[in-house]
Amino acid sequence: MDRISINLLPKEVLEKRKTEQQLAFVLLGVVVMVILLASVYGFNFVRIIQAQTDLEAVKAENARVQTEIAKIGDFERVRSLVEQKQSLISTITSKKYSWSRLLNNISLIVPNEVWLTRLEVQDQGKLSFSGKALAGTETSGIGHKPVAKWLVHMSELNDIEDVWLSTSKKSEASTGPEEGSSLPTASTADASSTLVFESKASIKSLSEDQSSLVPPAPVGKI
Repeated sequence: MDRISINLLPKEVLEKRKTEQQLAFVLLGVVVMVILLASVYGFNFVRIIQAQTDLEAVKAENARVQTEIAKIGDFERVRSLVEQKQSLISTITSKKYSWSRLLNNISLIVPNEVWLTRLEVQDQGKLSFSGKALAGTETSGIGHKPVAKWLVHMSELNDIEDVWLSTSKKSEASTGPEEGSSLPTASTADASSTLVFESKASIKSLSEDQSSLVPPAPVGKI
């Protein structure tokens, strides 16, 4: 048996309830939308705060890096200045010759039987020596050996080359007995004599680089 529902409410009431239900759905939708918008806003606000924090950290790091870069720049300028000074010093010192070292080396290798009377330096590092040496006696057989020893010692110096002997002869002066002595002739002939010699040499570093700037060469008696 079929049931029949009969609504006894007036039509106006039914439409009012229907309108109220629709309004409730609309309000619910608005509330849901507001909640969603609030959530999105809150999420974006948190992201903005985090981004600002990161930005501040980046700015601080950038400031630190800039400070380090400035320090490096100062270091580079100082290093460049030091390198320029070192280059200038090297250029200056490379064009000078140490005469004091040369004279000291020569003084160390002069044989005991030899003494120098003059050292002259000419262009391109040419050296000229004058000196004397003990020749011993006519029977001792020493002869020119002291001069030969002098030449050998000179040739052994690292910065000396082209060593040769110009002259070497006995001096007219004699250390024998004075005139009027009663000594026999054989003793007079056996008296010690002196050699007078001249030798030459060249300085390697100056002869290889003729354009080197050198201070005035020492010339005079020793």
